[in-house]
Amino acid sequence: MSFRHALSSLFVYSLAVFLACGSQPQPQPQPMPSSVALTFKPVDAQGQLFACGAQNLALAGLTNARPGDLRLYVHDVKLLKGGKTLDVSVTDDGVWQRDGLVLLDFENRSAECSIVVFGKATTAETNNVIKGTVSEPGPYDGMQFTVGVPFDKTYLPLDSAPSPLNSAGMDHGADGRQHFRLVFYTPTTASDGGTFQNFHNLLMYRSVCDAVTVDGGLPASAEACAKPNRPVVRIEGAFNPATQALLFDVSKLLTGYPTPGSGPSAKLSMDGRIDCFGPLHARDLGPQVGAQRCGTFYSNLGVGYGTGRPEGTQTVFRIGAP
Repeated sequence: MSFRHALSSLFVYSLAVFLACGSQPQPQPQPMPSSVALTFKPVDAQGQLFACGAQNLALAGLTNARPGDLRLYVHDVKLLKGGKTLDVSVTDDGVWQRDGLVLLDFENRSAECSIVVFGKATTAETNNVIKGTVSEPGPYDGMQFTVGVPFDKTYLPLDSAPSPLNSAGMDHGADGRQHFRLVFYTPTTASDGGTFQNFHNLLMYRSVCDAVTVDGGLPASAEACAKPNRPVVRIEGAFNPATQALLFDVSKLLTGYPTPGSGPSAKLSMDGRIDCFGPLHARDLGPQVGAQRCGTFYSNLGVGYGTGRPEGTQTVFRIGAP
């Protein structure tokens, strides 16, 4: 074989190898994680901000409500896109976020928020944002998250639990963490012409595990609880975290409650507190303290009062303007 023929054969062979390699599917580059900041905004029936010091909020038929406290835990955060559910990797910050759990705290200890309710003091610090990363950039088709503390973290001792589980204002002793807490007031004129704050409602929503509340033992799982009470909130619709917020409509949470003092079965008291927590979550104790009074908000969160498990569609959270 001549040198020229050998060189020609080598060229043909190399070209064949190159073409064969070029015909193989090439691995596609993986998208870089995108940073997201998911902002929450609590509002009343008219879209006014539920914030310490605010006045004349429209809640539960009232037109002069004033915020006292609003805090909630969320976890298992996801974004929706193109029929897919994308996990949000929550960024640990040592204060508000850890291991996928986030404490959203809308009170700042000013005005009525400075009042200590049941020994649960408020704090000056606030947090209304979930920060993390997601595998694909937006815009998105919605969001999903679970309200409450994961079962394996609910009963950690307060004095040794890491932040945000060490928030004394959200602890409920042997019954674990409160999933969310809501307090609001209205001003009332006293006989001497002065004013005082009329405490209308306290919602302290937590899981109900009879094994814990009765004999101090821990159940095997959340499903072993009488009422897990961990709503899974799914909000569908065009969502751009950079230009939109997740609205927490407090008036929608209270839908179904008549104006305080409007009748013999009024569910919010005009002259005292309504303790919608503890054993009142466990069973129906009658119209004044059971399902009618403390269970009404369950369906608004998409949870069955009798089971504490998902049922129906939540109406409290929606996508809106920042």
